[in-house]
Amino acid sequence: KGLLLLLVASFGVWGIGGDMLSSSVGSNVIEVGDTSVSLGEFQRDYQRNLNMLSQRFNTQLTQEQARQFGLAQMTVNQIASRALVDEKTRTLRLSADDDAVRRMIQSQPAFRNQAGQFDRFLFEQFLSRNGYSEGEYIEIVRNDITGEQLFGTLELGVNKAPDVLIDTFYAFLAEKRTAEYIDIKDSSIGFAPAPTDEELEELIQSAPENYSAPEYRRLSYVLLTPEAIAAATEVSEEELRAEFEARKDQLDTPERRHVEQMIFETEEAAAAARQKIADGEDFADVAMADLQLTTSDIDLGLMASSDLLPELQDAVFSLEKDGVTEPIKTVLGWHLAKVTEIQPGETRDFADVREQLMKDIQLGQAQELLYDQATRLEDEFAGGAKLNEAATTLDLKLVTTDWIDASGNDKSGNAADLPDVTGFLTEAFARSPEDEPEVSEADGGGYYAVAVTEIEAAAVKSLDEVREQVTEDWQDNWRHEEARKKAEALLVELNGGKTLEAAANELGLTVQTSQPVLRVGSAEELSPVARDGLFDLQPGAYGVNVNKAGDGTLVYGVADVIPADPASDEDAFTQMKEQVTASIRAGILTEYENYLQKDIGISVKEQLIQEYF
Repeated sequence: KGLLLLLVASFGVWGIGGDMLSSSVGSNVIEVGDTSVSLGEFQRDYQRNLNMLSQRFNTQLTQEQARQFGLAQMTVNQIASRALVDEKTRTLRLSADDDAVRRMIQSQPAFRNQAGQFDRFLFEQFLSRNGYSEGEYIEIVRNDITGEQLFGTLELGVNKAPDVLIDTFYAFLAEKRTAEYIDIKDSSIGFAPAPTDEELEELIQSAPENYSAPEYRRLSYVLLTPEAIAAATEVSEEELRAEFEARKDQLDTPERRHVEQMIFETEEAAAAARQKIADGEDFADVAMADLQLTTSDIDLGLMASSDLLPELQDAVFSLEKDGVTEPIKTVLGWHLAKVTEIQPGETRDFADVREQLMKDIQLGQAQELLYDQATRLEDEFAGGAKLNEAATTLDLKLVTTDWIDASGNDKSGNAADLPDVTGFLTEAFARSPEDEPEVSEADGGGYYAVAVTEIEAAAVKSLDEVREQVTEDWQDNWRHEEARKKAEALLVELNGGKTLEAAANELGLTVQTSQPVLRVGSAEELSPVARDGLFDLQPGAYGVNVNKAGDGTLVYGVADVIPADPASDEDAFTQMKEQVTASIRAGILTEYENYLQKDIGISVKEQLIQEYF
């Protein structure tokens, strides 16, 4: 299965070659050798992938979002991969009988219950959730097995990459270096001149995204929540009374008592301990002396009568505060119990809980009505109704927003009053005004439908609107450039024989030494580009690059080179060997896949797929 995943992944990375795309007519959209896939079959696989992707993101993806994810191409890759394997295995007469397929399915952990046995119900749930028929899934598993027969032999013999290759890679990647450097801050430059309007306009044009107003949209939406439907649900007085009577025991607050307890094996031991307490000894002290129980060991906390064993209930709840029971026998032994606190119970009458009962009944009814409302809304959309028309027909509240950006802020930068629903803004900014409305599932069991009524495209602000910001940026850039010029001038002196220590003293700076760094991973106190430059330097040479904070320029050289040592990090060395070996195996698979594509041939009617998806 891992090899087949690599096959699918390679299609995803390399795609289907341009020479394999066809625009021939006919009902089939993909042809691999003698295998043909109709538009209907492609649509089923596409919809299945869309549903699975929607579940992963916990929101129903729109067609536009699916296009952004490249879902159609991903579906093409999957189908082509399966068909390619099927064609080649059929040519080689590789097969998997029904027993092998059955064993494969029954061995999958997803289909096993808690007892570790194959559960037909879990299997059928999986098929339903992913849109497979049993026959379709059986063929997929059969394809997996024969694909393993085909690809599983390709890597035989590639058990270990050559030592010279591994050693070379490890020596290169595991070498560490430390840098000695000085940091020339932009702020050390001081005064910056005032820029001209032409210079400011040039800066705006070079980075328009920094001086642009975001795209704004006006939205309309309908939100169906249990709370909203509950508020419109009528509940009769008779229903409230009946609910009160049915739940009276749950609504009342029982008396609770803080109980301490110790349990003895014999009545005699319990009676002796009870006598010590009667003579004035503390309950906790007796528990420690007789049973080696700490205060936390004997503390049961606040207990209602029903929380105690039946034999203890009457005795404990008849005590006064700080009272101790006589020895009481239960299945656990002989008990002594003490009450340290009493919290009186509360009997609530109908008037006290009427509002709570009303909300509970309304919410219960709302859950049943919610799905019906969403279904009716979908029916309206299916009939061609716009969102505002459907809301009017179904008497639903239609909310229209003012201008908002993709972060949910209005033009003043304040957060707009929008539904607190995962995926709402993402969907709203993936839609266009021409899109047909759709019902999406909201958090908490609700639903929503959103439409874009108007779009104000992102636009670069005028100079007058951003003059203060762009002037500050221009002066910061000027200081940064001057600091770099100073560093580069210093670099010339260092290459001429001047020491870094002497240069630092002249500038009133201190030479610093970095932590050891690798070529990849954390750059520690260096910037990534300075770290990369450090590994390009020979000892005794110097380089110049921006500092980690971006507010200055580093002048640096190699302080120390620490060679790679496999013995000091055996885990990393072993991982390197495994990665190089896996890379060689993947390369073999890729070459074979390329051969199969050309040998068998793949034809994809890309234009037809684009028209529908």
